[in-house]
Amino acid sequence: MVNRISLSRKRTHSTATSLFLRIAFLLVFTAALVSCGSQKPQVITTKAEARELSSQDRTTQNTNVVPTRSRRKETTNDEIESEITEEEIAESTESLTTIDSAIQYAMEYQGTRYRYGGSTNKGMDCSGLINVSFDKAGEQVPRTSMSLFQATQPIDIKEIQKGDLMFFATGRDRKKINHVALVTEVTPAEIRFIHATVSQGVTISSLNEPYWLGKYLSSGRLF
Repeated sequence: MVNRISLSRKRTHSTATSLFLRIAFLLVFTAALVSCGSQKPQVITTKAEARELSSQDRTTQNTNVVPTRSRRKETTNDEIESEITEEEIAESTESLTTIDSAIQYAMEYQGTRYRYGGSTNKGMDCSGLINVSFDKAGEQVPRTSMSLFQATQPIDIKEIQKGDLMFFATGRDRKKINHVALVTEVTPAEIRFIHATVSQGVTISSLNEPYWLGKYLSSGRLF
């Protein structure tokens, strides 16, 4: 009687174990099916589905993009050289003296025809050239040859420098000043000056020229 009860218990335990294993297997199999189902590729059958899938892919890609650190714009050697050149030009322009600026402005009128009483690029006389050139350089000076002579400090011909004025008598009266010129360059060999003449208009001449050496009267310094 005891042996039968013991055997019955063993069979009951074996049956319960077998049932538990079957249930566990079913659960694992079901989970595998669900997992496989989630990995099943989507079959596209319409254009609308294709557009929707493409939109989803772009959204996924955008959310996965890692933002990159912004980089400072690197300045090239050419840009540095360009900036330096512009700065140097600006400094050079600012460092020009009134005399240098006046000479530069006078040079711009080279070739302008002579016109008595004129002071524009349409026509220029000798004192008009001096007056307008210094005016553009920021200094107001007298308008006529004689008034310019009176406004200058007399200097010897050996003391002449760039920016000084030279006075001439080109008329019948050899002692009457009627012409003025602006000295542009002084070297051991010559003195060059810019002026407006009746025959050549605004031009550059040298005191070595016999005509102008013979008409020369005096020199003066404005500043």
